[in-house]
Amino acid sequence: MPEPITPRLAELRRQFGLRLRELRERHGLTQEQLGERAEVDRKTINRIENGMYSPHLDKVFQIADALSIAPRDLFEWDGASSSR
Repeated sequence: MPEPITPRLAELRRQFGLRLRELRERHGLTQEQLGERAEVDRKTINRIENGMYSPHLDKVFQIADALSIAPRDLFEWDGASSSR
């Protein structure tokens, strides 16, 4: 059974998911299309976008490649670089 995540991690997952959705929509892709390009299940894309799943680094790279962006672009959102 997975350990519960902290509120901070939950918020970071939410922000990452919102950023992924923004980039996916900017590229005019459905979750299904992005999943096919990234070789990731559509349900996984949905779970990431909804902050329910934290992807492994390899999946982050696959998703970035599928969007033709640098992986760091997935981590750039308002407040992402603010000090902790």
